Amino acid sequence: MENGSDDTEGTAAPGSATPSTGRIVDEGMLIALSAVRMALKNRIIVAALRDHNDYDPTLYASLAREELHEVARQNDEDSTRVKRLGSHLSRTTRSGKGREVENQRRDVVRLGRRRTLHDHVAERLREIAADDTRVAGIVEKARADALQEINDALADRLLAQKIDPRQPGYEAARAERMRAVGKIDLAALAKRTRHTD
Repeated sequence: MENGSDDTEGTAAPGSATPSTGRIVDEGMLIALSAVRMALKNRIIVAALRDHNDYDPTLYASLAREELHEVARQNDEDSTRVKRLGSHLSRTTRSGKGREVENQRRDVVRLGRRRTLHDHVAERLREIAADDTRVAGIVEKARADALQEINDALADRLLAQKIDPRQPGYEAARAERMRAVGKIDLAALAKRTRHTD
């Protein structure tokens, strides 16, 4: 599994409503890796259909690393932002008791935990970017997703043009329909499909 973790830090007690740090980091990694694969899939589709470039796994491995580092950088920025919020809230939280004070103290703890999560996700994304095997797996999954999206778009377009062969004039119109299929703008079709998802 690309995002597996042995991290038990912050493990919640059985039956507790608060999930462990490791579990939350794993879920954050699923989201981050999904975003990386989607960006890579879109680049593969555009390169193939619009730019007519051949598939180059080395190029896409490099692009995958760029995406992984970009998502890691975004997590670093989120960590810094959360740290500032937590510091500000710590300084402005009054001492004493009361519901508002307790809520602010809990918010400080939550913000500290969010910062830790962003830091872990950024670190793990960079580890994946340095691992050729894991990067190759991301590239292959993005390629499979791109092929599936193109196949689905073509199938939908072809099904929309299906005509019953028993209809009068079928044979005469068949050649025209085949020419129409050849004129399908695959890049525009893929773009429209992405916008409707």
